Amino acid sequence: MSDKEKQDLNELIRKYDDFITLKLKPSLKKEIDQRDSIFNTMAEYQKLNSQIELIQTNEMKELKTMTDLGSHFYAQAHIQDTTFIYVNVGFGFHVQFTLNEAKDFIKKKEEHLQKQADKHSGEADKIRAHIKMLRTVDWILYCYFLSHIPITLLLDLQAIYPPNWVPQPLLDITTRYIDILNDPLMNPIKNVHMYWFKSFVFCEAFLQLPFFFVAAYGVYHKKLWIRLPLVVYGTHVATTVIPCLAEIAWGSKLNYFQTFGLLSLYLPYFLIPLLAIIDSVITLHQLY
Repeated sequence: MSDKEKQDLNELIRKYDDFITLKLKPSLKKEIDQRDSIFNTMAEYQKLNSQIELIQTNEMKELKTMTDLGSHFYAQAHIQDTTFIYVNVGFGFHVQFTLNEAKDFIKKKEEHLQKQADKHSGEADKIRAHIKMLRTVDWILYCYFLSHIPITLLLDLQAIYPPNWVPQPLLDITTRYIDILNDPLMNPIKNVHMYWFKSFVFCEAFLQLPFFFVAAYGVYHKKLWIRLPLVVYGTHVATTVIPCLAEIAWGSKLNYFQTFGLLSLYLPYFLIPLLAIIDSVITLHQLY
């Protein structure tokens, strides 16, 4: 790899880290801070509403209280008439209300603030879900590639192995599997002339199997360079699985249980590569 290619790769990795660290996480903190600020304002209005109810309940015509002069310095204040009250309506403006008018205003203000708080909570949840999705998809792909290695070596490649290469316990497992689900792709009698399927298995042996090790490493360590190969891999695999699904669904005479069982087994090997494509394309798009 040339020095320029290394610099480009390091730049992409930096962008990927910056996207999470400098964009997603600060955006999440901003939404939470704005929501908490609204909750603090709502708490002040609720406190004021409680004080108004206290005055009305006790029919207090005058009131002695402590007034904050700033910087936590307080002075005693004597309110000779509690008929009116000045309420902060926002932007530094105070409006004179009667006590009942103030309570009506506070109720409407709380409803408005609650809507704003819900909006910020919703945005925060979306950002959390985005961060969680990035981690969850990587975990799914890592488990997929890691589990695919023994499945390929021990089961899938039996379609092209010479018979004497396969240990008897594995042959017994495959025979039992075919007896139950009647898989036409793994049945040595039915697939003898399925050269299209055997060509897919050769691709799995010589192209996909080596890639499983590379992909498991790249996804586990969150390497940015694995994203573009994942797009290529996902496109190749999703394309080859479609004919297999078609053969199971319409090309073979299977009962409902067998069809449902085989589609349940094969469909994840179409959906997970498709997920790898979508996730990698989104990630690369956001970086550029």
